Amino acid sequence: MSSGRKMNNGKSNFYSNGVSEAIIKGIKGASGMRRGGIPFRYLGVKIVPKRMRILDCQCLVDRVTERITRIGAKQLSYAGRLTLIKSVLSTLHMYWARIFILPKAVISNIEAICRAFLWHGHNSNESPALVSGKTICQPKRKGGLGLKYLHLWNIALLGKYWVHTVHIKNVNWRDYEPSINTSWAWRRICHVKNQLHSWLFDENWREGMPEYTVKLGYSWLVEEGFDVAWFPWVNNRIMLPKHKFFIWLVAQNRLLTQDRLMRMQITHHNRCFLCEDAEEKFNHLFFRCSFSRQCLGLLEEWLQVCLPIHEVIDWWLTVRARSLLMKQVLAAAIAQLMYLIWNVRNRCRVESVIPLFVVLIKQVKETLQMKMRGSTVIVRSRCTEEWLSSVGLSCT
Repeated sequence: MSSGRKMNNGKSNFYSNGVSEAIIKGIKGASGMRRGGIPFRYLGVKIVPKRMRILDCQCLVDRVTERITRIGAKQLSYAGRLTLIKSVLSTLHMYWARIFILPKAVISNIEAICRAFLWHGHNSNESPALVSGKTICQPKRKGGLGLKYLHLWNIALLGKYWVHTVHIKNVNWRDYEPSINTSWAWRRICHVKNQLHSWLFDENWREGMPEYTVKLGYSWLVEEGFDVAWFPWVNNRIMLPKHKFFIWLVAQNRLLTQDRLMRMQITHHNRCFLCEDAEEKFNHLFFRCSFSRQCLGLLEEWLQVCLPIHEVIDWWLTVRARSLLMKQVLAAAIAQLMYLIWNVRNRCRVESVIPLFVVLIKQVKETLQMKMRGSTVIVRSRCTEEWLSSVGLSCT
């Protein structure tokens, strides 16, 4: 009896094992799955048991390069490239950065590719950038472009999981320390906790600050400067993005006028291309050149104002308008005119062709009319409403 039971049990076990193996084989055949090993990929991310190498993240670098260079970058303005960089980094890099700490060499490579693409339209650094990487990574109010330091953003992303106790359960994670037998990746993630510890559990933060967010953690990690006085001009909602970027370069004093090119020993010609009467400097090109003065005169006649602008930044800080909206419209008109003058200067440098003044003013009018009608602008002053109607910039 006992042997019979053993035989029956053995037979049933053999039968069930055979069925299980058959089912597994059938599932593998139908789904195309196969047995793998380590390292492997999970949701597109390479999972390795040891320290992550640069080669393990090369696919991320390749995808960033492919994404930002796939579109005709030469046809994009600086503002278009900046928007593309932000969208690519937010979708590709952020996905990886939420899982583990990326190697610094990989982050440096991605940042170099993005900077080269912003200034040159491709992923190779053939010439110096107009503005340093430290400046463009500052918040907009601090004079930057709002790009992120990827390493610090990586830390802030992982810090959110610590605060909300995603990584470990039923343990006081503030005092948790990994053992020596844990993996390199886990020790790096635990190091994030130590970096944020002094800030997260400070008495002042616990009393006065809201719930932890990635943006809040990043702002604590980055060393921010002071607010710039010209931020409201660059952040003008009536201006087009390409005009905002241009005025940002103006505020940074980074336009490659002839006097700067001579100091850099790139050229030996320092005369203004538009008038040939004086050395081409910033103030001369936009405010003292005969071509620019004619354009500014037509702009003043159209807007029915006097624009005493010799230093453009000082003008923004000192001008007194009837309302904030009027000040924004005037600033948008001046920014676009300066942008057009710069384009005419560049075209004249190559083709020696100078358009009529009225052509530029017509372009300014059409762009402002389109922007005013396409945006939700609320006119709160009757005087401002009458002025907008008189210059043809009605919001309706």
